Amino acid sequence: MQKFTYHTHNNALGIYDGRAAPDEMISRAEELGFSAIGVSNHLIWHPNMSHASKMFFQDWNKALDVAKRGLDGLREAAQNHNIKVACGFEVDFFPSATWRNGFEKMLKELDVDYLIGSTHSILTSDEEHIYNIYHLEELPLNISNEEKDELLKNYWNNVIGSIKSGYFDFIAHLDYCTQFNLCTDDKWRPYKESLIEALDENRQAYEINTGGYRKLNRPFPDIWIIKELCKRNVPVLISDDAHYVEHIGSYFDDAESLLESLNYKNRWTPKNL
Repeated sequence: MQKFTYHTHNNALGIYDGRAAPDEMISRAEELGFSAIGVSNHLIWHPNMSHASKMFFQDWNKALDVAKRGLDGLREAAQNHNIKVACGFEVDFFPSATWRNGFEKMLKELDVDYLIGSTHSILTSDEEHIYNIYHLEELPLNISNEEKDELLKNYWNNVIGSIKSGYFDFIAHLDYCTQFNLCTDDKWRPYKESLIEALDENRQAYEINTGGYRKLNRPFPDIWIIKELCKRNVPVLISDDAHYVEHIGSYFDDAESLLESLNYKNRWTPKNL
């Protein structure tokens, strides 16, 4: 069984959305006999980002300051443990030059071991309006079905853009929006197939996110997508997307059984593990 977890969150600085302290999360990974834990609190910055959460930033300097302080606290906590602790971020990707330039500038200021690519929002093509999936109540009340579909198309295009960007070690929860009953009918299948092709063409690793078992009784992405990616030998890892101590390593057995049933051999592993 995979003995590391690289997609975890904690409650550092009272800003991030984990439910336990860094020490508690690291200790749990040690108890499970894991060889490493990667901590990937969210890095969500965009000039047009809403203020629906205190970990969403419009101000570049504030985003950088919080990211740096979070890394400092994590490294301090890691000194109390024997397990390898990797420092990373789960980054919300956006395709515009404005975001890319700001993100690349931020990376020069941050010392990280790895990066996860994520999309948690539906958005307009110009990125003027960004709606986090957890805060869809922010959508205009009179939005038409056609306008909503356009926002959802941009969700899939955004995930594909993150795959093609070359920024990330792996991509998180490919079909994350489906837990909100979005894009579950057949008309969205061509977008999911385009996502599969992008992962294949770019040899981009992705995760089987066991948080899906907790929410939908199946992983993210859907099993048919995993099967297609297996045929293409796209590298994969298992992630728990742990926000609670109890989430660490949860449903790894189920994910391992799935991979074994598919004879899925190409497994992504962290560098220097």
